[in-house]
Amino acid sequence: MKFLKYFFLLLLIVVVAGLGYVFFQPDSYDVSRSKVIQVPVSIAFNTVNEMKTWEDWGPWHDEDSTIVVTYGDITSGVGAYNSWTSKDGPGNMKTVNTVANELIEQKMQFEDYEPSDVVWKFKETEKGTEVTWQMKEDKAPFMFKMFAALSGGWDGMLGPMQEKGLDNLEKIVLKEAELANNFKIGAVTIKEVETKKFIGFYHKASTDNHEEMTKIFMEDMPKAGIYASNQGLKEGEYTPAAVYTKWDEETKEAEFYIGLLLHKNLKPADGMKEIAISKGKVVTVSKFGNYGIGDYEAHEKIAEYLQANELEMAGLVWELYVNDPMTVKPQDIQTDIYYQVK
Repeated sequence: MKFLKYFFLLLLIVVVAGLGYVFFQPDSYDVSRSKVIQVPVSIAFNTVNEMKTWEDWGPWHDEDSTIVVTYGDITSGVGAYNSWTSKDGPGNMKTVNTVANELIEQKMQFEDYEPSDVVWKFKETEKGTEVTWQMKEDKAPFMFKMFAALSGGWDGMLGPMQEKGLDNLEKIVLKEAELANNFKIGAVTIKEVETKKFIGFYHKASTDNHEEMTKIFMEDMPKAGIYASNQGLKEGEYTPAAVYTKWDEETKEAEFYIGLLLHKNLKPADGMKEIAISKGKVVTVSKFGNYGIGDYEAHEKIAEYLQANELEMAGLVWELYVNDPMTVKPQDIQTDIYYQVK
């Protein structure tokens, strides 16, 4: 009996000491891991930004087959939401802030505990895109502190998980990058089009400065879409588009408008101009693939068609961005190109 008495006393001391050790563990943590991945920053950003991809690379899915994920109506960008159940309990995550190709901020919550912060940072480097995964919290629950203590601290518990997740993410985005460089071009055709109305923001740029043109598109295309939505236009009542009035390879000058081809009447916003696309013959082709990939080849294919059929350009060139690149695979992004001809 004396032995049992001392045994339980010793056990009590160990438990109390253990609880005391956990109690004095820091309530806050800030753990980060980074990895340079040889893909364009947009591919890395878009993959993480889309919550449905997390099931493909999230490290916890490799260890817990009981996880069942449910998604909200929005799965990418601000307002994106998912929740899950598993043998370890429920949880949820919400995206609260994004800066395109730079930053994603999220709130992650387990059960009824206070949510913690998840921050993703993306930075272009000479060797690729540096992706940083940060997890932080100011008042961690006692139960989490116990798990951290058993793992040798917060860094020892979260760091290896982040490293594994980044390794998994690298495999996924490398595959995405390979697909993103693929494109296909449909057959060139000639047809008649009716009069069309376009509204857009005017720009002048160098044909050689692709970074500047990409930046212009990224700024003005969302602006045009937001304007249409605020004016009550619905999906299908306009198509994102660009109209080119000049493209001179000798002088390296390009003049163009970024905006919307309208299927319902809408007056231009401040800073926009209205352009009437006249009725007549056009030569057109569809390109499937990421923006900036295969565009030159598509325009060259039209040029070859014009020459082979002794056709002459007679006015505007425009591009229609037919589907939402956030809802389709990179190789399925469709751009329809039109040349007015005599």
